[in-house]
Amino acid sequence: MSSTEHLVRLGLNSNEAKALDALIALGPSGAADVHRYSGMPRNKAYESLERLAARGVVEVQPGRPMLYRASQAKSVIDNLTESYGREAREALKALEERQEAGRESTEPQGETTYAWMVKGEQAVKRRLAELIYEAKEDVFGVGGYPPKYLLSAKTALKAASQRGVVVRPISMIRPTQDVAELSNEDKSVIEFRTVKSSPTLKVRIQPFDDQIINGFVGTQGSGSMVIVDQTLAFDIIDDGSDPKKVAGILLKVPGIPRIQKATVERILALYTRRI
Repeated sequence: MSSTEHLVRLGLNSNEAKALDALIALGPSGAADVHRYSGMPRNKAYESLERLAARGVVEVQPGRPMLYRASQAKSVIDNLTESYGREAREALKALEERQEAGRESTEPQGETTYAWMVKGEQAVKRRLAELIYEAKEDVFGVGGYPPKYLLSAKTALKAASQRGVVVRPISMIRPTQDVAELSNEDKSVIEFRTVKSSPTLKVRIQPFDDQIINGFVGTQGSGSMVIVDQTLAFDIIDDGSDPKKVAGILLKVPGIPRIQKATVERILALYTRRI
């Protein structure tokens, strides 16, 4: 990633980033020099330099031509970081106020039913952690091995457990699967289970149960299902092909998450054992 791309991520627009990059490369310069170096129109170069000066990351020397000089690189980044953080805090405050006002005016009384989708692996992991941090009573999760999503929320799971939430995340492992050495830290957070071999089963696996088991065991591409407070279900779909295609479906339908949890717990008790 180029320096200008990093600067854009810190809050500058494209032309401001190019102008600042030009000043750092050229030293004290006029708008015409920045225009020639960066390739942007001269009027845009002048506008960008003036905005940078207003931000306090560029110094100005009056004259003909007017000269501009970038502050030291560390000072520039410190200034942009402080400004970015300040804007982020103000934006958060404004959005929370708007969100709360919208919730009060639009949410019906009583229990609400909804289904929302979160797209992209990082967004799904972030939403999963948020749901666990918001849990009040219990968190039940099950997924394949390696437990990519459960491990991504390990800190949130530990925090939930410490504040008294009943936490039970489970990683399902196929009997024939080559399992890497499990760390004691992972074992302390996640319960690892494997499907029992046929001779040890007291009952025959039913087709429906078998479908659910096969949906969880195997690779990390199987995704996960997490039930929060027995009222919310977060189903993560990941076929392992592309992080952008990962989806998390947040479902709140009265009674359904409770039934999902009870069904999976029954299957775990009948057909799996802890390792």
